[in-house]
Amino acid sequence: MSKARTHWDPIEGQISIKTPDLSTIKQGIALPMWLKRILPLAAALSFVGVIIEGMVIGSFPIYSTVAATVFMGAFLLADHFENEHGRKTIRRVKLAQSQNWSYTPDLMERQLSYVASSTSDGIERRATSVKSERAEKIEAEVPELTKVQVGAYVGAYFDGEFWGESREDSLPFWLALGSMQMEAGLAADPNLRRDNFGGQGGYGQFFSLLGAYKIDRKTGVRVVIQPENILHKGPLDRDIKTESMDFNDRFKISGRYLDKGQSQHTPDLEVMRILTPATQDAMLALHHRYHKVGFVLDDDVLYFMAQDKLVGKNAMPDRIDELLCELSREFESAKLGIKPYIE
Repeated sequence: MSKARTHWDPIEGQISIKTPDLSTIKQGIALPMWLKRILPLAAALSFVGVIIEGMVIGSFPIYSTVAATVFMGAFLLADHFENEHGRKTIRRVKLAQSQNWSYTPDLMERQLSYVASSTSDGIERRATSVKSERAEKIEAEVPELTKVQVGAYVGAYFDGEFWGESREDSLPFWLALGSMQMEAGLAADPNLRRDNFGGQGGYGQFFSLLGAYKIDRKTGVRVVIQPENILHKGPLDRDIKTESMDFNDRFKISGRYLDKGQSQHTPDLEVMRILTPATQDAMLALHHRYHKVGFVLDDDVLYFMAQDKLVGKNAMPDRIDELLCELSREFESAKLGIKPYIE
């Protein structure tokens, strides 16, 4: 039985985490990729068939309804036997144990919320799935990285969290990771069927990774480095500029003092001292490797976000978690790039 461990946490300050016991988690079975792709597609097409048959024959569509029921049942049955949640938890627990981290998926699990609504029969309570309190707090802490933004992020989805210490300097860190299945087999853009890790195919996994490092000096500023987008081009491009045109073209830079007495001033000089050439090089390297990447330095906490996809052979269930150590090492280089200023 694993014991609870206390860690630094960017949201709560400190948090006590108990990593799940492997012996209590059901393994499930691995399904072939072709089956994982065809079942949801067949289920969706069968429902379209119900509509078409109903329009053509003008009565109850018996055959297409039977087909839709069979395909949907097969899809749900396969999902039950695969138990992807259990398999994912086992992989991540093993990863946490190998790195002396803590892990739990519990705080990110969506909750049921009951809402009263009026119907012809009176008042009815309906259940709806909502984000957990923890997920809401994270989004409120760094909305610049987690909320939907045109031309930048598609909105963050997380299903597990890690806590531990940096390998380079033993400073505490936190990581939230989430992945969703995606199907791009019929997409017109071929880039949607390729990833940055050599994978090709229509089936994939879209993932979001949000991390935070506790640095050892307060900077007194909040600096936001987000993906640049078309809404900030031309005369609307009024963010802070560095000496690197490449960096300016790819990131929108903003900042403010945390001291209310200085809130009317823009901390351009402080931002420039933080965005050293080494820092910019590290962030540009991450930008070229992943689909979207951004950073927030909030006083003594450095947040980072990456969103990307894995397709084809790289979309096998264990690939995202295998890449997690590599991701944390690469983000480590971005953190180390600002250490000459903050230490």
